[in-house]
Amino acid sequence: MGRVLMAIIVAVALVVAVSSDTGAQNRTTHTVFVSLIEVKGGTTADKLQPPSRNPKDLSKGYEFKGPGVADKNSPHRWEVSSYMFAPAFMTVRQGDEVVVTAFVVNGDEHEVWINAPDGTTVVPKTKWNRGREYQARFVAERSGAYQLLCSGHAPSMTATVFALPK
Repeated sequence: MGRVLMAIIVAVALVVAVSSDTGAQNRTTHTVFVSLIEVKGGTTADKLQPPSRNPKDLSKGYEFKGPGVADKNSPHRWEVSSYMFAPAFMTVRQGDEVVVTAFVVNGDEHEVWINAPDGTTVVPKTKWNRGREYQARFVAERSGAYQLLCSGHAPSMTATVFALPK
């Protein structure tokens, strides 16, 4: 009887060990390519009046150059811009590994990190600089929205990696 019980315990232990190992073996790795960009637009006050509220008051990721500032040679011209991650939405499955490969096109410096759906940090804060490529890796342990954030251009400079449940 002791040997049978021991054999059952060993068999169960092997099944548990193999089951936990196959999760990593079946994990899909998603490499997503993201650019950190600034989009710009402009017009003149004779075509469209500038916004009554400065866009910079809405988000650190927005820029505004009013008439007389945007272009010294065209006193009616005004411009707006916004920093963003492109693409800003990606989908993976719970348990998958995510490799964010990012290239910084605009903005000299970005302080970025990635939070899990519960708000905990899965990739700690780091600085990314213009003209360079970076990688950030994490495993989507939980389903839900993982947020790639830039502190210097928040709240508008945010990307979401959405992990669908298994």
